[in-house]
Amino acid sequence: MALKFFTPKIKHKQFSFMPRYYDERKERLELKRKAYSDEALENDERGSLMKEKLRDTWAQGRTRQQANYQANFRVIVLIVLIVALGYFVLNGLDDVDNVIHKLMD
Repeated sequence: MALKFFTPKIKHKQFSFMPRYYDERKERLELKRKAYSDEALENDERGSLMKEKLRDTWAQGRTRQQANYQANFRVIVLIVLIVALGYFVLNGLDDVDNVIHKLMD
């Protein structure tokens, strides 16, 4: 028992690991900053900048298409609602119960 006090204690292992953090947004901003400054761009930087511009234009086209689709869908839904309301107004509100019963059956 007395020998334990004379031996050195076991210490935990320490590692010098530095975690890496990749910030894509920061890297894109750096490329754009270099492109608009007076610094000369290297070939690989110029290529990645062109890829980024192309990706941005494609993304804008996709969002524009999606917005057009949503707007067209809303217009179609509104037209259907107006036609349905017009039908019920012209034929009277008594037909509403008949139509609802037909839809439920």
